[in-house]
Amino acid sequence: MQKKLRVAMIGAGQRARQVIYPALSGMRDVDIEAMCDIDPERRAVAARDFAIPKTYGDSVLDYRRMIQDICPDAVFSIGQPHILYDTWMWLLERRIPLYIEKPMGITMHQARSLAYLAQENDVPTQVSFQRRYAPVAAQALAMCRERGPITHALCRFYKCETQPFLGARDHMMDDTVHSIDTLRWIVGDEIDRTESVTRRVGTPDINFISAVLHFKGGAVGHLINSWSSGKRMFSVEMHAPGIFAEVEHEIGARVYRDNDLTGIALDAKEAAQSESFAVYTGVSAAIEDFFRSIRSGGRAMSHFGDAVHTMEAAETILAQAMLSDRA
Repeated sequence: MQKKLRVAMIGAGQRARQVIYPALSGMRDVDIEAMCDIDPERRAVAARDFAIPKTYGDSVLDYRRMIQDICPDAVFSIGQPHILYDTWMWLLERRIPLYIEKPMGITMHQARSLAYLAQENDVPTQVSFQRRYAPVAAQALAMCRERGPITHALCRFYKCETQPFLGARDHMMDDTVHSIDTLRWIVGDEIDRTESVTRRVGTPDINFISAVLHFKGGAVGHLINSWSSGKRMFSVEMHAPGIFAEVEHEIGARVYRDNDLTGIALDAKEAAQSESFAVYTGVSAAIEDFFRSIRSGGRAMSHFGDAVHTMEAAETILAQAMLSDRA
C-alpha cells in the first residue's frame, strides 16, 4: 500500500467546502492534516465537517506557521487570487506542491510569474480546470477522436446575473477562462490567433464575450459567454469527421454518428460511477492527477505551465476589447 499524502488546506470558503474538502475526504490515500482560514466561523465549520485535527488563522500570515508545523506533502490554496498570489509565490519558493482554483492570478504578469517559478523550482502544480476531467466529457471526446481529430468545437457558458460585477476579478478571469481552457482541451492544440466581440449589456463591465479561437492545426473553437442570459448553463459541442457530441458536464451527453438522429445518450453520474458532485464534475479526477504528479514526478494536465496559455488567450481577448473601445 502506498504511503498516504499529508495535505494542508488554505481557505475554507464556499467553493472549498463544496467540492475540494469533500473530494479529499473521499480519498483513502490522503489525510487533511491541518487547515487555515482567517474567518473563525468558516474555520470551525470546516474542521468539524471534515474532522481536521489542527486549525490555523489567527493572523493573515498564520498559514506559514501551519506549513512549518505540518511540513505537508501538498497544499491546496483555495480562494481569491488577488488575495492569495503572495501566498502561492511563498509556497512555490519553498518547493511545496500547490493546487489552486482558477484563475491563475488576475494578470498576465502573475500567471507567467507563477508558471516560471514552478518550472524553475520543479514544483508539481495544478489549476482546477475540472471540466477537462469530467468523466462524461472525457467519454464523449474519446468517442469523437476515434473518428479522427477534432475539426471544431463550441463552448457556451450562460448565467443570469445582470448586476454590475465590480470585484477584483472580471468576468473573463472569473468564468471565461473555463471556456477557453475547455476548448483547448477538446481540440488538443495551441491557439494561433483569436477574433472576439465583447459587450456591456446593462452594466459598466463586460458581461458578454464571444470569440473564435483558431488553432495551429486548423481546428476552430467558438465560445459564447453571457451573464445577461436567462439561466445558468455550461455546455460544449465536439465535432470530428462523421460524429458530433453535445455535452452538459453536470448532466450528460448525446453523441450522434453518421446521420443517426437519435444518438447515444450518456449520463454524467453513470459515466463517473458516482453520485458525488465532486466526482462527476471532474474535481476528484483533477486532484488525483495532481497527486499522481507528486508521486511520479510527472506533470498534471493543468499544471501552471499549461494553464498560462489559457490566461494568454484571455488577456488577448481583453486587449482586443480595449482596442475596440478606442475605435
